[in-house]
Amino acid sequence: MAPKNKVFVIVLTFVMAMLVIACSCSSLSSLLPTGSSGQEAIPGMAGKWQSPDNNDQFEIAWQNGQYVVLSASWEGTSYQITSQSWNGSSLSWSYLDTDLNLTVSVETISISGDSLEVNYSYSDGSSGSTTLNRVQ
Repeated sequence: MAPKNKVFVIVLTFVMAMLVIACSCSSLSSLLPTGSSGQEAIPGMAGKWQSPDNNDQFEIAWQNGQYVVLSASWEGTSYQITSQSWNGSSLSWSYLDTDLNLTVSVETISISGDSLEVNYSYSDGSSGSTTLNRVQ
């Protein structure tokens, strides 16, 4: 085999090996649990939370490596959760407040003990922030 061909075969083999390794690594990472031993990504965020401003309550759970909002309610009235997402550091959700006839969007900002800081916005354009308190 000519020296040029040997170099070409060696380089091609090296590139293919690197490609196989890169593909293997990305598929292996999906098998790793989020958080060590399946624990919450943000310890303490799962639980029941209540707004001191209007008594809205939210139940957040850690399921299958992500946070989910199980319920949104106010004094026994359950609200329909219309969307939610977990991006690895913040949980966002929207729900339809049937008493106000508005969609409310909420995004977690930070947690400290039994206090969960959130930003919220209403479909009428008003917005603000508040600290939810743990109720359970």
